[in-house]
Amino acid sequence: MPKVKATKKKKNVPQEHTEERIEQSKYFIPPQPAQTAQKQEFDFPGSYGDNRIVLLVRDPHWMHSYWEINEAKYKEVASILGSDINRSKEILRVHDASELPWSSFDIDVFGGAKNWYINVPRAGRTYVVDIGYRAADGRFIAMARSNAVTTPLDGPSSVIDEEWMTIDFERIYALSGGFGIGKSSAEVRKLMEKHLKAQRVSGWMSSPSSPFGGPRERPFFLTANTELIVYGATEPTAKLFVQGKRVNLRRDGTFTLRYALPDGEQVIPIEAVRDDDQEKRSITPIVKRHTK
Repeated sequence: MPKVKATKKKKNVPQEHTEERIEQSKYFIPPQPAQTAQKQEFDFPGSYGDNRIVLLVRDPHWMHSYWEINEAKYKEVASILGSDINRSKEILRVHDASELPWSSFDIDVFGGAKNWYINVPRAGRTYVVDIGYRAADGRFIAMARSNAVTTPLDGPSSVIDEEWMTIDFERIYALSGGFGIGKSSAEVRKLMEKHLKAQRVSGWMSSPSSPFGGPRERPFFLTANTELIVYGATEPTAKLFVQGKRVNLRRDGTFTLRYALPDGEQVIPIEAVRDDDQEKRSITPIVKRHTK
C-alpha cells in the first residue's frame, strides 16, 4: 500500500497580527548572562605602618598637621614612661624655629585624633611640630618631628633694606657691550648720570604772561622713578660679590640689594664663593627699562 504523506494545514494569520509581532521584536532585549564575578573597588588602608607627622600652611595664622604613629613606637614610649604612662598626655609641641633659642607651646591631643588645625600667634614665622607624650613630671617623649614650614606675612613687610648700592654705570655699560660704539668711559658715565638726574628732577612750567603785568610761576610737576630690588640666598659662610663688590650676608645667608633703575639695559652679575674657595656659583640678572 503506498504511503500517503500527511501535510499540516497552515493557519491563516491575520496580517495585522504579523506586523504587530515584527514591531514588538524591534524592542526585544534578550536576557543577559549572569556575571561570574563582581568588580571589586579598591579600599585605601586605614594606616601604612609609618611613624611620621606632616605640617602644612593654611594662612598666616593657621597650620594643619596630620600624623601616623605605629604600634611599635607607642610601645617604646610606654616602656620609657612605665607606670607614668597613665598620667601622661599625648600632645603636639609647636616650635617657633625662626631664631635661636626656639620658643614653643603645647596642644593637648584627645579623642584618637590623627590631624589637627593649629593656630599660631605670629605670622611670617618658621614652625616645626613634634608629637609625643608629656609626663606628669614635665618630661617630653617625642615620637616624630614634622617638616619646617614658614607662614606668610599678614601685612606689609617691616624689613628695611640693610644694604644700599649705587649703580656702577661704567661696569654695567661695559658688561652690556656699550663701550664698543666708540664713546669713552667718561662720556658714557656723564651721559648716564645726566639721564638719571633728569628722571629724578622735574621742572616748573611758567606762564608767558600774567594779568598782573609779569611772568608768574605755577607749580605743576610729575615725577616717576623706578627702583630695582635684587634678593636671594646662599650658604651663610659663603662670600658674595655683586658687580664685583663684596656684599654682607645675613645670618641665614639671605641678601637684599636696592638699585635705582634708569632706562636701558642693566646687567648685574652675582657670584657666590664657598668659604674654602673651592667652588663658585654665579647668576647674572639682565633687566631692561623703557620709559614712554
